[in-house]
Amino acid sequence: MTLTLSSATGNHHLQDRLAAVAPLIFGSEHTSPGQLGTAELLTQLVDSVLSDLRTDRLWLLFVTIAARYPTQDELADGVREFELSDNDRATLWLLDTAVEGADDGSAPRRMMTFVQDAVLVEVDHSAKHNLHTGIQQVVRELLPRWTRDHQVIPVAWTPESGSHRALTETELARVLKWGDIGDEQTTDYAETSPIIVPWRCIVVLAEVPLGNAPLRLAPLAHSSGNSLVAIGYDCIPIVSSDLVPTPDSSRFVNYLSVIKHARRVAGISASATTEFQGFVETLPTQGLLGPVVVECMLPTSPRRSGPSNDVATLDRPMVLMVGSFEPRKNHLAVLHAAETLWRAGLDFDLTFIGGSGWGSELPDRIDELTHAGRPITVLRNVDQSVLDRAYRSATFTVFPSTHEGFGLPVAESLAAETPVITSDFGSMRELAAAGGALTIDPHDDAALVTAMRTLLTDAGELERLRLQIADRTLREWDDYAAELWAALITPLLSGDEQ
Repeated sequence: MTLTLSSATGNHHLQDRLAAVAPLIFGSEHTSPGQLGTAELLTQLVDSVLSDLRTDRLWLLFVTIAARYPTQDELADGVREFELSDNDRATLWLLDTAVEGADDGSAPRRMMTFVQDAVLVEVDHSAKHNLHTGIQQVVRELLPRWTRDHQVIPVAWTPESGSHRALTETELARVLKWGDIGDEQTTDYAETSPIIVPWRCIVVLAEVPLGNAPLRLAPLAHSSGNSLVAIGYDCIPIVSSDLVPTPDSSRFVNYLSVIKHARRVAGISASATTEFQGFVETLPTQGLLGPVVVECMLPTSPRRSGPSNDVATLDRPMVLMVGSFEPRKNHLAVLHAAETLWRAGLDFDLTFIGGSGWGSELPDRIDELTHAGRPITVLRNVDQSVLDRAYRSATFTVFPSTHEGFGLPVAESLAAETPVITSDFGSMRELAAAGGALTIDPHDDAALVTAMRTLLTDAGELERLRLQIADRTLREWDDYAAELWAALITPLLSGDEQ
């Protein structure tokens, strides 16, 4: 893989951007544009695109002039305009469209860097925010390893999702050095971070893009000459739309409009892979083949050194549930099971650790039980050290989710050598299969009560699960990073996508 950089430097005027893109559009016919004025250079570039009208060349010229990625409608309009126009009309269309979209993500004052034959990794949310839940954890474990072993360019979005841009130093630290900086870094959105324009590149969606990003990514995926690949986390907003806020389902539909034009998708579990493959199998009705979908299962976290479980330091058993506070995680079922067991005379603490969520019934129920004297602790947005200590201190964990792409709390609990009660289907059953877990139907309250009672009262069963955990083979992040590169990137570089 070769990497070519061409930057529009100096005062960021249109002249600079046109001069920087000229070698990519002119190709072998390129003559140094140094002596040409802006109008003459623009005329020559439009002439070149008119003489060999391809969507990738038009996409590239549009980005250069508009300082943002086009939507699919804009690109389709541009192709029709260029097919029927002479140079003057085509040029006017480009300039008019750029002006009309000036408030829609355009960033004409930023430096523009054209990147050829490179791998760009989109990490927008993880770079901009301190939230450290499932997807952000994947990004912050993956990117340090990919930047160590390969030549990659992490990118975020400009405001209004106009185009990709380089990360600031703070954002790079948030992605590459999270273990060192934690959540102490402040927001640092530099307005001068250069736009990154990919040409003949591989663009990796390491997250699920938000906002207007899918509107720009769909034409990038199928019309820009770049190849788009993605980590497939889950299809929960569609498959289990009744368990998520309605806007989440709408946003996910926009995301799938990008995925259908991707080249490859790597599911994080067999369950997630099946979901994405099911979507791909519907695409021939649109005349599309869709991406190649492969499985690349997330790792379990490596075991910590030293004592693996601190249960002996607690006065009484502690049951732990980790997960964002939303209905599909099934917190209410856990509260019901706990109250049933407390009323039966069992003595134990219940701890919830989670981040952002939605729904109002859970906080009300927790308040009700807490005021009744039940030993419930709720911790939000804890750092990694607190989370690790909680896993090691718990007698066991519960995670009876009704739908997961992976089920990171199950993997984390087993990595801490703490037994877990989890659901008996999907990715959670995959994680539990090697031992150390009791699986139950998460819709069956009685089954959850029975499983929790067993691990609270049967020391032999608890020890049996711990011994199973000790025999598990852990899959580490280095393994995942290498296998994901082989699944998403290597086939495109080698030309072998099967």
